[in-house]
Amino acid sequence: MYIRAGISENKILAKTACDNFAKKDPSGIFTLPKAKIASILWPLPINKMYMVGSRMTAHFTRMGIHTIGELAQVPLPQLKQKMRVKFGKQSDIQAELYWRIANGIDDSPVTVGTHDTQKSIGHQMTLPRDYRTLEEILVVILELAELVCQHCRAKRYMGWVVSVGLMGADYDRPSGFFRQMRMQDPTNLAEDVYEIAKILINKHWDKQSVRKVGVTLNEFVSDQEYQYVLFGDREKKMALAHTMDKIKLRYGDAAIMRAVSVSEAGQAKDRSKKIGGHYK
Repeated sequence: MYIRAGISENKILAKTACDNFAKKDPSGIFTLPKAKIASILWPLPINKMYMVGSRMTAHFTRMGIHTIGELAQVPLPQLKQKMRVKFGKQSDIQAELYWRIANGIDDSPVTVGTHDTQKSIGHQMTLPRDYRTLEEILVVILELAELVCQHCRAKRYMGWVVSVGLMGADYDRPSGFFRQMRMQDPTNLAEDVYEIAKILINKHWDKQSVRKVGVTLNEFVSDQEYQYVLFGDREKKMALAHTMDKIKLRYGDAAIMRAVSVSEAGQAKDRSKKIGGHYK
């Protein structure tokens, strides 16, 4: 069986191949024979495995597990015992999940096809450092609003509801929020989404440092069915946004950026060099 990133009878292999190989290939495609899991995937460091973040990497390292192959070759009962010592009896399911991922085992069905209607479009990112001021956070919020609205315009959507999430870096003492607000009119303009996001942040942010941010737009309608505003310049803004989309589509997302994106807090330029969080 051959696995092409994103399309597979085995979602675990497809996701792992996508993260580690396809996103770094100019074609965006990587073929992974199941028979070569041991030679291709197992030598990778454990932090390259799907669903293993920095904290779990540290736990595995303390267990003496440094590569995907080392995890795959630990007998499952032994792995469960190791994780029980750290996390308690409730960790058995988690241990089996990690073990199955390392061995490329996935029995869950893959649904072929797409949903008739998309319910939301969102973007989130983990920041390279803690952001502690409102000014820094709002720079990234504006950049994410731009991305969300760009994708909405490409699909001819306008959304009624804006959702914003902020999360701190300390998972042992979680901080942050995820809240949403309905607008008076649907939109796919970044300025509108940004203004609602600012309201939500000013109301719900606990002033703790932020390491992860997200913006989502949902409850869609067609961008051909919105109510005309007699006084205002919405149509001009929409025309300008579509023109900017065309330029970015042709020359890349970094071709046109807001001035704040070249500040120290901005992430748009660096993000434009990546696919799915990985450098192209």
